[in-house]
Amino acid sequence: MALFLAAWIAGLCQFLFVGGYGFGRAYEMAAIARSLAEHGTYANPFAPAITGPTALVPPIHPLFLAALLRLFGSEAGMHIAAVFFNILANAAIAALLPRLAAVCYEDDRIGIFAGALWIVSMRLLPQWDVSYTILGLIGFCLLTARNLRRGDSEVWAIGAGALAGLLLLLNPASVFVIVPWLIWLFVRHRVSWRAATRYAAIASAAAAFLVAPWLLRNYRIWGAPVLRNSLGITLYSSNNDCAQPSLYQEAVSGCIQKTFPADSEAEAHLLRTLGEVRYDRLRTADTLRWVSSHRKRFAELTLGRIRDFWFPSPMDSAYNCYAIWGITLLSIPGVALSLRRRLPAAPLILSVWAIYPLMYYVVVSCDRYRYPILWTSLLPAGFALEAMFVSGCRPVWRPAPHPPYSGT
Repeated sequence: MALFLAAWIAGLCQFLFVGGYGFGRAYEMAAIARSLAEHGTYANPFAPAITGPTALVPPIHPLFLAALLRLFGSEAGMHIAAVFFNILANAAIAALLPRLAAVCYEDDRIGIFAGALWIVSMRLLPQWDVSYTILGLIGFCLLTARNLRRGDSEVWAIGAGALAGLLLLLNPASVFVIVPWLIWLFVRHRVSWRAATRYAAIASAAAAFLVAPWLLRNYRIWGAPVLRNSLGITLYSSNNDCAQPSLYQEAVSGCIQKTFPADSEAEAHLLRTLGEVRYDRLRTADTLRWVSSHRKRFAELTLGRIRDFWFPSPMDSAYNCYAIWGITLLSIPGVALSLRRRLPAAPLILSVWAIYPLMYYVVVSCDRYRYPILWTSLLPAGFALEAMFVSGCRPVWRPAPHPPYSGT
């Protein structure tokens, strides 16, 4: 409760004294929300350009913003409500980190340090799904850890799959956390291959059931069951003759205004003419050709984006970015100490670090891309602080005597 209240107050202070929470041009989710509220169509992410039906971004957050717009009947009401719920989500994340630390490290004190670090680094981004993705991932981790540890029935697997499906409709990149987490749980709790396969199959079926309507809608429109249509668009605007490592640098240089449909009338017209799927495939092919003929420049951009993912450029939001720098630096000795003491959380954290960022190493960097897995840095950073200030001579961790998962 103390972490929740502290995060709530910090969020209110950000809202009152920092600002910058507009929902104007270039916020695709807000543009789709307006189209939904005014016309009932999931379309036109680059308004005022009319580009037609879209799957550029997953559907849940635009639907949420559209519901707020319809409920409050005005842009101002929607803005305030979106910020309010964003503050609430950030506060809930802070409150849940001790529980997550108890699962990963069997010590909720580590989560208290992690929650305090989250309060310092958290950022209000009501235009995007970021905070809800983090909260959903933590909720998924806690739910699955609970039912696997207790050996509950398949009903819990259905619940886990349903939550995973919602996360995929919120941020498809969540799959790169969900899968390593489940594998880690299966190994840690000595789940048999048969029970693990059954659990994963039930959860996958439940997730597929939730995702299927979205895929069918997209197949009906474009003849392709795509989850989202942003790969080629983002790759093309990130890798070209004028490309820069970060989104902020591209905006300042004017590069993104030439290559991204939100700012380029020519690109918006081409998108409208071809449709999203064909346009996305065209731009993917264009990017691959550019990369093959500009390998040195692509390598330079990629190295810059690797640096920016872990140490975000402070050009946009300096305070939050420097806080992430500190958390990243603290997490390194935290993971090293976890490995030295053979704590089970270390393999999980390293696997997420190895897999999740790969997609963001080849597109323009932005600090919000780091946030969905920031908790994997907060926990080892909290462990480092806890070891430093509370129990510098902790004994080597020994697994608790949990019975093997039976699947019944």
